[in-house]
Amino acid sequence: MLAALLALTVAGLLVYWDGWLLSASGDPFTRGPFLTRLGTTDAALRWRLRGDGPPTLSATGPGGSRHRAQGGRFRGLQPGTAYAWTASVGGTVRAAGSFTTAPRRLDRRVTFAVFGDYGVGGDHEWAVGRLAAALDPAFVLTTGDNSYLVGMERLLDHNIFEPLRAVMAEAPLWAALGDHDAAWRGGRDVVRALDLPGGGVRYAVRYGPIQIVVLGVSAAAAAQAFARRALAEPGPALRFVVVHKPLPPGHPLLPLLRRSGVAAVFSGHLHRYERRVVGGVLNLTIGTGGAPRSSSFTPTTEGARVSLAEHGLLRVDAGPGRVVYTFVDTRGRVRDRLVQTTRSGA
Repeated sequence: MLAALLALTVAGLLVYWDGWLLSASGDPFTRGPFLTRLGTTDAALRWRLRGDGPPTLSATGPGGSRHRAQGGRFRGLQPGTAYAWTASVGGTVRAAGSFTTAPRRLDRRVTFAVFGDYGVGGDHEWAVGRLAAALDPAFVLTTGDNSYLVGMERLLDHNIFEPLRAVMAEAPLWAALGDHDAAWRGGRDVVRALDLPGGGVRYAVRYGPIQIVVLGVSAAAAAQAFARRALAEPGPALRFVVVHKPLPPGHPLLPLLRRSGVAAVFSGHLHRYERRVVGGVLNLTIGTGGAPRSSSFTPTTEGARVSLAEHGLLRVDAGPGRVVYTFVDTRGRVRDRLVQTTRSGA
């Protein structure tokens, strides 16, 4: 009798242990949720989920205002406002993050992060991802080579979504394609996975008063034509251009960028940080996101005012009348800082 009672007690404990203490085991999300769009009054997230049915997405704003997403998109938000979001599965919150909607005017500082040549899934990329998340950026720009050795779908969780999960839960990642991305199916897997605007090869996106023009792997003839159309759009207080391969002196795109008042061009391809002024336009190379660094493979560019073979990211603080560019390495050290006076107003 005693043995039978003991066996029943042990069995009951095992059921309790399995059903209650061990039940919250696997993450139902195999990817994300991550932000893909962020406007003045709307925000959108995507995800990949085990099982059937979408999650329930809710956002809480100032004063406890509550918003429910439809099809992954929040609408009716307030401009320039911070929101905390949650994603519930089966009535239980299983993921969370935050975002700040774009302001209508550039009357206060907007912080964003830039890096590229990162998609290897190694320790340095994880460190850059943690550094980016700590900035609480409005958005993130990447300068290409989002996945090594190629931008194949089966590599993207390891190379992008896992190391950058924390920052992608609070800021959309608007990526340029690099030559490694484009080497597989023309980069279509990366474009689809990140839900990049406009098909992903070349596109323009706005964060309120800030325009980002993404030209892809290189500023060839088609990219130049696209840039002319995009930069003719009236309204932005600040404009930035992203292209994977750095522009050389004498490039035909440079006069257009100068006339259009582009604040800076962000590039990658070289596994280092460089600051140059080319044709009167500030050019910043930030191929520092985690790929192996090598002075022999990517030597200092002639004419570079600063050149560092380090892992890290560029913090950009854009505000009325000035932009501050700060390169921070993965040890948290400021390695370069530039204050740029602009004509942008509020």
